[in-house]
Amino acid sequence: MIPLMYGLIVASILFVIGLLGVMIRRNLYFLLLSLVIMNNGAITALFVASSYWQQSDGEVLAILAVTTVLAQIVVGLTLLVKLIYRRKNFNIDSLSEMKG
Repeated sequence: MIPLMYGLIVASILFVIGLLGVMIRRNLYFLLLSLVIMNNGAITALFVASSYWQQSDGEVLAILAVTTVLAQIVVGLTLLVKLIYRRKNFNIDSLSEMKG
């Protein structure tokens, strides 16, 4: 069994890597990938904590979080395809241009 501290360290490293990716990158694809990495860090923390305390509640919540992440990926990739179709680039800054 993995100690609680090691699992939480891995989860926090995943979360910080995803957070840095969200703050640094301006590409929509890498932004989505960084958000998935952040969510995987949170899900890892749920699994580690639930296995440490031997409760199945955290595992059920983690499975629900995985389904939420999958829905997020589907919506994000749909927006990415629309952005490529209309603007021919991945840059997020092109979304903020207002037409009027």
